[in-house]
Amino acid sequence: MTKDERRTRPMPGRLLWACPWLVCLLTGCATASGWDWLPWKKKDTVADATPAATPAARRDSFVMRGLGLEREAVADGVLEQELAAAKRLLQAKDYRNAETAFHRVAAAKKAPLNLIDEALYYEAECQRLQNNYRAAEGTFRKYVKEFRVNGQYVEQANRRLFDIANYWLDNTRREMQAYEEQREGKRWFTMPSSFIHFSKDKPLFDMEGHALQLLEEVGLNDIRGSIRTVDGGPSIGEQALFYLATVKFYREDYRDADYYYSQVYENHPNSPLAPKAIKQAIICKQVMNGGAAYDTRPVEESRKLIDRYQSAYPEWTKDRDWLARQLGSIHLQQADRDYKIAEFYRRTGHPGSAYFYYELVRRRYPNTDAAKKSEERMHDLRGLAEKGQNFTAAQREPVTEQTPNAFTPPAPPQPPERPPPPLQNPRRLAPPPAPQQFNPPTELPPPTLAPAAPAPSQPTLEPPAPLPIAPSSVPPTPRLLPPSFGPGSN
Repeated sequence: MTKDERRTRPMPGRLLWACPWLVCLLTGCATASGWDWLPWKKKDTVADATPAATPAARRDSFVMRGLGLEREAVADGVLEQELAAAKRLLQAKDYRNAETAFHRVAAAKKAPLNLIDEALYYEAECQRLQNNYRAAEGTFRKYVKEFRVNGQYVEQANRRLFDIANYWLDNTRREMQAYEEQREGKRWFTMPSSFIHFSKDKPLFDMEGHALQLLEEVGLNDIRGSIRTVDGGPSIGEQALFYLATVKFYREDYRDADYYYSQVYENHPNSPLAPKAIKQAIICKQVMNGGAAYDTRPVEESRKLIDRYQSAYPEWTKDRDWLARQLGSIHLQQADRDYKIAEFYRRTGHPGSAYFYYELVRRRYPNTDAAKKSEERMHDLRGLAEKGQNFTAAQREPVTEQTPNAFTPPAPPQPPERPPPPLQNPRRLAPPPAPQQFNPPTELPPPTLAPAAPAPSQPTLEPPAPLPIAPSSVPPTPRLLPPSFGPGSN
């Protein structure tokens, strides 16, 4: 058949060829969805006999082993070789090239987590060994943040962060020692520490602030005190909180210092630093309130803390004199607070409330200046009460001759007018008058006027004597102990 004959093929033949296809599509035959029904298509008998392969199940990245959950090691041949080569550079003390190699493995996008864990820690370790503490701080903190739960080197990373913060506080220690020598009179000037540093082992600005931030993070990471030191002393979490509180106390930030000292003896009551923390907290609570004119609840908490110190720690026997001074200071502050409350009621014209607080001061704080002043005030108030005089606004403050507005006695009270008697009917109560005869009028003598009776003299009122007001005396400031400069100081 030639080409022209194929072109002139009749249309009915083509329609017959397309009919099977149309029938399958219209009836929805399942066998027409593929080409398997065609005669020239070979069928795979093996594939038809076995079910379709299911996708691989997702595997967990953690497995349960002897001590708990551990990260499952995933094999990656290329990255494992690079990590092994970086470790050989670290052993050869080629820290610069080792840091670059570890960073390449840790920054790989599809690297297994177990390889990233190890590479990131050794990268920070290489930076630390090069005395580049500024970069090592950021890398160690990144490692702790990403692998806080099941990291292989979390404890070592926290130790390194604590060591870096402890090194950055050396300048603050020297400044505190110089300040103590200045207080003792050994020197007359204290040089402040530098604020800017250009070396890699220290931050560029605010080295003390970076150290305190690291200590706070270490204290949160070791909040249970599980990371112990080599010599068996307090954990790094306890030391971090105590160092934080000591620096805050030196900077006279007593409220924050009290908070961190409280964290030491509340979260770590069996720590060797707990007795020192309680002593410093007692001082902070007495100083941070600002005096008896403000909120004195911290002073009451300080009194309770002394009881706790005496009942829980045997070290209090060495501080009997110190505790006696602190109790005396608390006693004087509370007496001054109650006396000022009584003075407030007396000035505002509430003699009953003032008398009550004066009596409270006299009974609760005997043998004090506040008790003596309270007795004098009570005597004055008792005299006014016996005289029956009201405690008016004019008696709240003393009136002297130099005052321009002199006291004017109030007008005497006028007696109330008596109501007129009720009207009566004269016709019913009195008999009718008898008829009288008419008499011509006679001249009457002129009436004599009697002198009017003198009006009763009004009593002259004198203003009552004003109450003397003595200037309130502030109790002496409690004597404070010098701040503690570290865990080894007394």
